[in-house]
Amino acid sequence: MTTNINFASDAHSNAQLVNAFIALQLIGQFGLFVIVLTAVASPNVKRNPTWYTFCVGWILSCVSYTFVFLIGQQDSPTFGACVTQAAGIYAAPVLTSLTTLSFAMDMLLDVRAASAHSPLKRSRTIAIALLVIPFFVWIVMFVGFLVFGVKNPSLVGKGPNGTYCDLNTFIPSKITGLISVLATIVILLIQGYIGVRLFKNRHLLQDRRLAAMAIRIMIFSLLGALALGIGFAYVLFSAQGPEFDIITALLPIGSVIIFGTHFDLFDVWLFWRQPRSSSSQTHYAKSDSIKSIPTP
Repeated sequence: MTTNINFASDAHSNAQLVNAFIALQLIGQFGLFVIVLTAVASPNVKRNPTWYTFCVGWILSCVSYTFVFLIGQQDSPTFGACVTQAAGIYAAPVLTSLTTLSFAMDMLLDVRAASAHSPLKRSRTIAIALLVIPFFVWIVMFVGFLVFGVKNPSLVGKGPNGTYCDLNTFIPSKITGLISVLATIVILLIQGYIGVRLFKNRHLLQDRRLAAMAIRIMIFSLLGALALGIGFAYVLFSAQGPEFDIITALLPIGSVIIFGTHFDLFDVWLFWRQPRSSSSQTHYAKSDSIKSIPTP
């Protein structure tokens, strides 16, 4: 017998907030999916493996936050659907923060290689670790929260804003929030280092590709600051207001804007136009902008 959970007494669901939250998450999910599909399908779009894991991480995050909606149970989810979403939304911030950290570390390694007096050989072990560890940790966290929710069914239900299912205890949010905060701090430090490297060589910003990269790093840092704020909110507060949900839903859209506004992607989407020469395209994989940073 399938049990549906009645949330009328404790969810205080705001229809406009719920609709806005789901719409923003779906826009981010669809946008990132199109970007990844374009990169996979087009031989003219080259990206680093950590770029793909970053995008996939955010897609899975959006799926987690919209899970009961996607299966048609937004208003009255079954216990199984609700506990699955609850486990997903607590594991998702860990996945996105760690895939973002892997992507930032990959960029850092490229910058260090560009600054070395002799070419640095990339460790295969490190390359594999950057791809595997975020998803391994995510699976462990997801299974752990899922088992916790199944063993404590009375804690499973819609959150106070009615946007998604969660667990009525502060422990999961504190765990994921702390991991996300620590990872985001490291990300911001790495981005700061890369930004300083570009600033010290700011004469190179006359190159449009370098200028575009610098702008993206600054915007990416702002998203990192927002993620850090969300992580602190998870750690410090037991309940988050509607603004928290909207900011959370805006993060994947920010990723779409940052990583979906590249000339090589536009060349694929606007296929009827004459494509740019390959030398003018911006490639994240082995970016010309990173490789052009001179040795200090």
